[in-house]
Amino acid sequence: MYTDTYDTDRQTRSRGSSFAIGLFCGAAVGAAVGLLLAPSSGADFRGQISDQAGRLRRKAGEGYDRAASTVDDLVGRGKRAVRRGRETFKDVRETAADAMADMADMADEPV
Repeated sequence: MYTDTYDTDRQTRSRGSSFAIGLFCGAAVGAAVGLLLAPSSGADFRGQISDQAGRLRRKAGEGYDRAASTVDDLVGRGKRAVRRGRETFKDVRETAADAMADMADMADEPV
């Protein structure tokens, strides 16, 4: 019984993804044919493609710059956190060493 349900679910998902892929491919082919058959000259068409490529390049560059800035910020935060952790560890170690020395001194004192 479980196998029947599993197979039915898998077939339903397969049909859904096939439909989505077909829809996407159809839209891409339709857009390409529309551009090719549009009443503009080859020079105009190449200019439009060049403009769109320039916009895409600019947006990609802006996205890269934002990502690089975010990474730089996170790296800076990480370095500051490591530095604070080291300082805290050093302080705790010194405090513990002082406490151990005080305890050793107290143990050496006669009662």
